[in-house]
Amino acid sequence: MVHEVSVEKLRRVCEPQTLNYSTSEELKATKAIIGQERAARSLQFGLGIQALGFNVYVAGLPGTGRTTMVEHFLEQVARDQPAPSDWCYVNNSRDASRPNAIRLPAGRARQFQTDMKGLIISVQRELRKADVALRRGAFTCTVR
Repeated sequence: MVHEVSVEKLRRVCEPQTLNYSTSEELKATKAIIGQERAARSLQFGLGIQALGFNVYVAGLPGTGRTTMVEHFLEQVARDQPAPSDWCYVNNSRDASRPNAIRLPAGRARQFQTDMKGLIISVQRELRKADVALRRGAFTCTVR
């Protein structure tokens, strides 16, 4: 059965005198996640687990604020924690599918990368010099 709905009933009207402010400029911004209390409690619980081997998985429909919520909680947790170590993964010449992990103090990975590039350039230069010297007969090698 179809019922006709009047225009007045199609929208909800908010009477200004029921509000506790005159203009929206008087309102304070909130960082609270509205309507996601259970998800917020679950995320807070998951991020509080300090044991190895635990992960947090967040699912939900696009546009529901899950990324914003996770970023908000991670910022709060990270604020009270020391900066984590940097991790670099370098080639393992014995097994290329299992790179070697190098743990560095926080913020040192970029300098390590720069230093390694410099080392490679230096080694290449010295090998070229040694090759030229060897071809000229500047030194000889004997194998026993």
